[in-house]
Amino acid sequence: MFGYIRVHTPQLRMCEWECYRAYYCGLCKAMGSCTGQCSRLSLSYDFVFLAAVRCSLAKEKPEFQKFRCMIHPLRRRQKVKNSPQLSYCADASALLLAAKIDDDLHDERGFRRLRAFFRRIFFHKAIRKAKKRYPELYQKLNAHLAELHKMEQDETLASADAPAEVFGNLLADIFSEGLEGANARIAAAIGNSVGRWIYLADAVDDLKQDEKKGRYNPLLRLFGKKPAPSDWEGLKVALSATLSPARRAFELMDNFPAPELRELIANILYLGLPKMAEKLTLANENPEKGEPK
Repeated sequence: MFGYIRVHTPQLRMCEWECYRAYYCGLCKAMGSCTGQCSRLSLSYDFVFLAAVRCSLAKEKPEFQKFRCMIHPLRRRQKVKNSPQLSYCADASALLLAAKIDDDLHDERGFRRLRAFFRRIFFHKAIRKAKKRYPELYQKLNAHLAELHKMEQDETLASADAPAEVFGNLLADIFSEGLEGANARIAAAIGNSVGRWIYLADAVDDLKQDEKKGRYNPLLRLFGKKPAPSDWEGLKVALSATLSPARRAFELMDNFPAPELRELIANILYLGLPKMAEKLTLANENPEKGEPK
């Protein structure tokens, strides 16, 4: 359900793009230190957004350092040095992975369940370390997923908003963990809004496969079938409106520790996510046209 949070690269300056990649590399290194080398295989760019929001609210100024990556050995790359917020993002990544694996083991059958079983073995060390540091957060994530599972099993619930709100609450807890006062409220608002958007975007992305295989999809449950061409315009508006609380919360943030962080968050909220939504909806609305260039 992740992999949808990206920047819109054409609108980034070079210094912002370098900062974006430096946070990705810094998170990769932080995961190796905090949750073990195997955990680095689960890293996605979604957590760069989490790191940018958390570091901005905590006023944690990035410290950049050149290093040589084993994956890209010919050229030295830049990373953000490990910090309390990057360490937290590494643990949050492992906790989300654990919750997703537990959910798959509970819900899936066949190959998907077998895959989840082996992933739990492979990432066991990373998950164990993260759960030890944040046991209460892990329990909260499991509670949210249990509530989500209950909603998805309720065939009388013809709603996409209700389960999306549950997933939004899950991300709100991750974004706001350990923060206080206004910072916690801002982080929770961004997490909830983006979480709801991710849930709906994932439903759009999985629509064809879910319909083909008879799996649960909130949009199929809502419309009773695959959305008609006339329904897609409303879905586009709904996806856009879902991000409004995150954008309002972002406007309350000030005194960024680095100007690049502000630009990265703004780029994702105002350009990256809408472009991703456009790509997903166009692929379903006009499959013969393919993806937008």
